[in-house]
Amino acid sequence: MDHLLHIDIDVVSYLTKLNAYDYIIVGSGFGGGPLAEVLAQRKKKVLLIERGGVIFSTHVLNTSRPYFNRGASNSPEGNESVYDAVKAKVQTTEGSESYIGGPVYCVGGRSNLWGIWTPQVSEGTLNKYYPPEIASFLREGEGYRTAFNFLTDSSQQDAIYPLESGQITANEIDEVKAKLHAAVGVTFDLMPVAAQFNAPAPYQFPQGAYSTTLNLMNRMYANDRYLTVLLNTEVVALDQTESSTFRRSVNALKVRDVKDREIKKLDVGNAKVILSAGTIGTASIALTSGLQHLNPLVGRGIMDHDIYYVRFGIEQLPDITRKPLNLKSVIEIEGETVLLTVTVNANFFLAGSSASLPTTQYYLRNGELLSPKKGFENQENFDTVCVLFEFVGRLDDRNEVVNLPGMDPVLSIQRPPVKQVVMSGMEDIIRKVRNIFVFEDVNHVAQYGPPLPQHMGFGVFSHEAGTMRMDNPNGDGVVDTDLRVKGFDNLWACDMSVFPVSPEANPALTLAALSLRLADHLSPPEPEIQPLVQQDIPILKTINGKNGTGEKIGNDAQ
Repeated sequence: MDHLLHIDIDVVSYLTKLNAYDYIIVGSGFGGGPLAEVLAQRKKKVLLIERGGVIFSTHVLNTSRPYFNRGASNSPEGNESVYDAVKAKVQTTEGSESYIGGPVYCVGGRSNLWGIWTPQVSEGTLNKYYPPEIASFLREGEGYRTAFNFLTDSSQQDAIYPLESGQITANEIDEVKAKLHAAVGVTFDLMPVAAQFNAPAPYQFPQGAYSTTLNLMNRMYANDRYLTVLLNTEVVALDQTESSTFRRSVNALKVRDVKDREIKKLDVGNAKVILSAGTIGTASIALTSGLQHLNPLVGRGIMDHDIYYVRFGIEQLPDITRKPLNLKSVIEIEGETVLLTVTVNANFFLAGSSASLPTTQYYLRNGELLSPKKGFENQENFDTVCVLFEFVGRLDDRNEVVNLPGMDPVLSIQRPPVKQVVMSGMEDIIRKVRNIFVFEDVNHVAQYGPPLPQHMGFGVFSHEAGTMRMDNPNGDGVVDTDLRVKGFDNLWACDMSVFPVSPEANPALTLAALSLRLADHLSPPEPEIQPLVQQDIPILKTINGKNGTGEKIGNDAQ
């Protein structure tokens, strides 16, 4: 494997001096991965620098055969367990809130573990926090639609999973929607998931959940002429010079082989540089390069939105399994915008495991509450309902990535406490959802109180954002609306560091859309691409196209 994937860094350094690359991308996750793939599709020479190696050949959910086990609280497909094993260490300063997340250094980064849930950011949040051209692109300009088709390989154009999957009927979905509408008083929709259910050709094999790893590994195995992936190489800093346009220009990268720890210089030449190393990693590179002296917002503002959950079990009738279902709605709780997700039997393929979401209450069919120990011992007899609240996390400039020369990144982070009136609002929703599922009556007066919402730690699902924020309605940022670092000719950022807020919605779809938009900005698609060889292999033609697919071309385009 090492022989197959090895790229000689010394040879790469010579090639960069010869202007062999059009683009140099740092990081291969949800920001850098789609960008590298599309630029390579458009026959641009891309050097992708990845700090780690190959851990997963594709999405982690495909490393073993996931299965549905009703009510289980520790399913084998649990992403949380794998994430804990592979994430890198991040330190915090004294007095800081603890950070329980961490970067994943490997091809695909955290896209191997997260990013399956792909809701859109609400219109209200987009209009309040994002620049108008970005908000318009995402919703009105087909940005979200195109990104979803990209992530799902256009396999959900006719119906969003699980509709028409044969696993659950529309009537069964509507029954659960009606329950939740009766309980909460709002309309719920299916939670979209980044799943690819069929291969392009010639056999309709299910492909599973999206990660950037699949396309990148395919090109690496094929010795693709347009994409070079330099593994196990950390970008430490950027060398800069004044340019003829009164801007600065990146002229070299200081990189370090993670094995021998030797720092080397990679000339940039005429290439454009895109930092996609993540909210913490991109900020660390920028800080070590001194960009904070040009813009004091560099490295500041990092925020992860507050997430609360409860999970309870309901005894099922023998031999009847409530089918897995994931529904969501955007609501307001005392003026706070919230993505409310209710997941029935959450521990199943494509909806995340429950390893970090233990079931806190178990109810018998007669409404009696079991002890947690007895319920856990008999959990195979229980269906589970998880209620998840995701809030908007406003950037806080007191939070920062601290510029220290240690082995691990260091954060100083705090989140403001959630108001008691908001806590009471969550508890009321939980009570109503519990009542409608357990007692079939939203107004039932139960002998036992509902489970209390549990607060999840900073970084738990890798949603932290904001250290290289874009210009937005609330002020200037570090990057402009095309994600170019302000004051530079040839430097962009494309990861969650550019978000001007940690939105209520899981961020994967929004980041993928921004990555595809940047690809169009850097290398606009040709109006038409004629087929080289007519085959039954559809290939992406234009990122701005309505359905994200185009003419069929040969294998050279991968």
